[in-house]
Amino acid sequence: MRKNKTMIAGFLLTVFGLAFCSTGFAEDKKDFNPQQDSGFYYTIKKGDTLWDLSQKFYNSEWDWPGLWELNDDIKNPHRIYPGKRIRIFLKEKPTLKPEIVKVKKTKAKLIPVKVETSFSFSGMDHTGFIRKKALPSLGSIIKEQDGNIMMSTNDIIYIKPSGKGTLIPGRIYQVFTTSPVKEKINNQTFRGVKHLIKAKIKILEHKVTYVTALITKAYRVVRKNDLIMEYYKRDPVLKVEKNPEPIDARLICSEDNNSMINDYQIAFINAGKLKIKPGQIYTILRKNELKDHTLLGFKKKNAIKLENLKSGKLIVLHTEDIASTVMVLSSKYAIYPDDIVN
Repeated sequence: MRKNKTMIAGFLLTVFGLAFCSTGFAEDKKDFNPQQDSGFYYTIKKGDTLWDLSQKFYNSEWDWPGLWELNDDIKNPHRIYPGKRIRIFLKEKPTLKPEIVKVKKTKAKLIPVKVETSFSFSGMDHTGFIRKKALPSLGSIIKEQDGNIMMSTNDIIYIKPSGKGTLIPGRIYQVFTTSPVKEKINNQTFRGVKHLIKAKIKILEHKVTYVTALITKAYRVVRKNDLIMEYYKRDPVLKVEKNPEPIDARLICSEDNNSMINDYQIAFINAGKLKIKPGQIYTILRKNELKDHTLLGFKKKNAIKLENLKSGKLIVLHTEDIASTVMVLSSKYAIYPDDIVN
């Protein structure tokens, strides 16, 4: 499970102007500079959750990862305790300022500006994706300089070029692997190729038959025969669309093929770029079925159809032709491959 805060970067939050003086806010003159910072301190009360506080202060429950990101001393976002003070202000300078509207000739009032919610994820450029066919590689790793089987950040590697492209010294590339996907989704077989990005590398120099490179950042263990691809930088900030048109999609699998998909994990759904776009938030549903109809005294054709259970929420991170990469934002029940996305 990915619970690293650096992997779940904050949301861009709304500025509330003069509302910061409301009841329940605790002032801290030592750390809070009202001339430079937009925000305040809040003392947690019994029953508070980051989810509820996000809705209360930013008018969006989905901003809670940003609230967590701003408070480094909160180790577990699901466990906050009464009496603890947390910060409710932006680390970065807001892009919009509250509008000033004159109420009377001598007075002015700050009116909060409605700011579009944005989702920021620092790991956007190395999330995996599913395509119909495997992406051609520019080369493959043949050895680590010191003979290490498992390679990581700052290791020097040797690459055998594939001849399908040029590995240019000084340029950044990515290490990846592919694996076939064959899943029974909605009573049909889904087929594709999963691409897993493992590291970022910088090409050092060309030799006669090979290329040397430095692993500048490893996200997973790198091994011999791993492949090289172009580096595609993706925008880490997405404009959030909370209520897009409904879709009829299913979860295919998680990035790491977990049998159960948990909060903050990367997964894939069988809806491509023609149906959805990054930043859209959808509901995850679990089928609510009566397993044994005979015990209930009626035939299967007369079975009672129960309403599907809302299991959680996800956000679309990246889209391809046949599938899209998503992140599970929250879960009320266990989430599994083949669960409904709507």
